[in-house]
Amino acid sequence: MSYHVFIDDSGQKEYFFPYSRDFVDAPPSFKDYPDLWRKNYFVLCGVRIKDDALGLINDKINALKKKYFNTSKVEIKSVWLRHPRQREMRYIKRFGISAERLNEFGKAFVALISENANDMKLFAVVFDKRYYGEQKRMTAEGTPLLKSAQVLFEKLEYSIGDNIVVFDQMEDHLRIDKGAHERILGVLGKNHGLEDIYVSHYSKIIDIKFKKSSGENFLQVADVCAYSIYRQFVEYGREWCGDRVDGQGTPVMAMYDYFEKIRHNFAHNLANQQVRGIGMTCIPDVAKKNWDLLKRDPNMK
Repeated sequence: MSYHVFIDDSGQKEYFFPYSRDFVDAPPSFKDYPDLWRKNYFVLCGVRIKDDALGLINDKINALKKKYFNTSKVEIKSVWLRHPRQREMRYIKRFGISAERLNEFGKAFVALISENANDMKLFAVVFDKRYYGEQKRMTAEGTPLLKSAQVLFEKLEYSIGDNIVVFDQMEDHLRIDKGAHERILGVLGKNHGLEDIYVSHYSKIIDIKFKKSSGENFLQVADVCAYSIYRQFVEYGREWCGDRVDGQGTPVMAMYDYFEKIRHNFAHNLANQQVRGIGMTCIPDVAKKNWDLLKRDPNMK
């Protein structure tokens, strides 16, 4: 069986704050320090789709776009759906859609992703920068994009079937011999500067491409999913590690609304339903807490 994997990122690839162990041992709240947490996490998200399901799901996405915008030629970006100025410029004025109708579309778009969970599986990597000291940050191992790409490639290597990987364009060009594109291909080819995990050769990734998201519906799906995961960790990432407990000392975790809606899309172990380390990998994974994302954990609030 063959698959396409569409990959996009969310969050900042760079470091913005100096290393401080206090961010690990006594992390401040999101409410008090929102900018810290917005710049702390980097997410790389792959949407893996069976080749024989691509056409049908693509038709569903185009039909949904035509229902709300009267055309399928509209690019969906999470940032454009959220920010007032972008919403006005990119959608409301351009397509004559009301703000209420645009909100309705956003919910329907995420619902479509969720409804096709059997054919669209998420492989996400969350890079937590606060654990990386100044020296480590100067290495490939401490580079959010490269390390996240390595881990995501590893997960694909351990999945069944061959994969054609399609990245959202990360440069202002599509050349593969410069910039981020070249570095990603370097990870696939040699893992230079990165500690080996379990894979020395990626045999199940048969090709990597870089495309503009404007012409690819599934890169737009990856964008929306990547942001939902990023937002979950920005607001509740410390809870993911089990840092918040209830009165009985049991770890509890809140969920961002749209993360909740796509949780069934995560790839998982079919035997025990485990998502951690398969469809969702945190770097580093300190707590190794197995939240039950597929069957709502009663401790999730």
